[in-house]
Amino acid sequence: MRVAEFMSLVQERTLALLPEELRGWTARIRSVWLQIHYHTPKVHYEVWLTRKTGRIEIGLHFEGVRDFSYRWAELIAPYMPEIQARLGPHVELEEWTASWTRVHQTLRYDPLTEPLAEEAACRLAETITVLQPIVEHEQQNVPPELETMREPVRTGGGRFRKRRAAHRSSVM
Repeated sequence: MRVAEFMSLVQERTLALLPEELRGWTARIRSVWLQIHYHTPKVHYEVWLTRKTGRIEIGLHFEGVRDFSYRWAELIAPYMPEIQARLGPHVELEEWTASWTRVHQTLRYDPLTEPLAEEAACRLAETITVLQPIVEHEQQNVPPELETMREPVRTGGGRFRKRRAAHRSSVM
């Protein structure tokens, strides 16, 4: 099965498995991942195929500026015993990058088949069913200004700029 077909099947099956009140999401498929969000793309559910690690990651991602993502992690942390009781002890809350956090679990990346898509969809639907009510409840505890903040634009080549600046000053 091709990746696009697999992801479309996961999306379709997830929608069918969710209760009616959780079906009003926005989704997008890009290459090896499916993202689903309700309020903002910065807080989204994701299915990510990672052949390199041999795993399929299923989780809830917080992908905003560091303060935004870490605030979400702080709010989710007290719920982790309940989340693990409902989804399994293998579900983790972690820092993913310097700015992003996530609650996730993984499946073994086997050949892409309908049964594997069904398993991924079941796990995603369970994840959404458990976590989305928590997200909706805690959303009020994330200051709106954190959601609209953007990471500072990073310009590379700090050493290059210094050399150029030094060169310019010596030319003047």
